Amino acid sequence: MSDSASVERRFTGMLARIFSDGIVTDEERKELWTAVATGGLPAARVDALLIDFIRKSFSHFSADGRLSDSERGKLRLMVDELALSQESLPDEIRRALES
Repeated sequence: MSDSASVERRFTGMLARIFSDGIVTDEERKELWTAVATGGLPAARVDALLIDFIRKSFSHFSADGRLSDSERGKLRLMVDELALSQESLPDEIRRALES
């Protein structure tokens, strides 16, 4: 496995861990933004990984064909904490957050 693939895997694992409980602590927030700033991934790749993480989370949350208020709240938390613009979100996620 290449170094960049290993870095990407660690980064996405960190995202999963940070958001797993639906709460982001100050320590986790600092860890996240330190990884973004100094993790060795180009900004465009970080953006792609964040969107991919949101897509996978949305797919998991909506696997039963609906999005509960709790799941919608977790998705909104992710989008807010990751500072993702509405324009960067896939249409289906944007619509889910608007409803």
